[in-house]
Amino acid sequence: MAILKKKNKKKLSPKDIIITIVLVIVLGTVGYFVFQSWQNTSKVLETATITEVQLPSSGQQQAQRTPLETAAPDYLWIPDRNIETPIQYVDEADEELFQKALENGIVHYPGTALPGEFGNPYLFGHSSDYLWKAGDYKQVLKELIDIPVDTEVRITNPDGELFIFRVIETKIVGPKEVSVLDQQNHERQLLTIQTSWPLGTALKRYIAVSEIDEEATYGPQE
Repeated sequence: MAILKKKNKKKLSPKDIIITIVLVIVLGTVGYFVFQSWQNTSKVLETATITEVQLPSSGQQQAQRTPLETAAPDYLWIPDRNIETPIQYVDEADEELFQKALENGIVHYPGTALPGEFGNPYLFGHSSDYLWKAGDYKQVLKELIDIPVDTEVRITNPDGELFIFRVIETKIVGPKEVSVLDQQNHERQLLTIQTSWPLGTALKRYIAVSEIDEEATYGPQE
């Protein structure tokens, strides 16, 4: 009568363990890049929907006073958040132009007011971006997230006139929310800055709205 022998489980050799670890790393890396590619495509498509919006009619442009100070033109400073960046202008709302301009700073949304004008200049920039992409501004607005109300924002227009704003509101909106571009019929001097939220994604938009600090910008009212 044959005696059944219990089969011993084969133990993995050190070589097999190393191969398994390498395969896990390779598959994980491939999955990561596939996800990132999908995420990047989603971001571009969602941003592109905003480019189709028709901005509200400009209304009657108001006369404005001359600021007390000047500085380097087309620049934004938020000292309390360690944010300093040039402002890039593009001729039309085009995703390819936006992405290229973002390599060199933050971008002004065409058709919105210029910094310091009555209306609502709309600026946007990266809170995070892919390490391999060009440019030195991939995290330029990272510290905008959770900015406190009343934080000072300093900005110059193309002529170098310096305008001082203070944050009045922050909010998180969806990527298709276009009310943030509203120019308020050019009755107020506002400034809206956008970055992507949460960090590392383009799922939503973090918005900081500021309003002009008239005394700091122009001096006491005469």
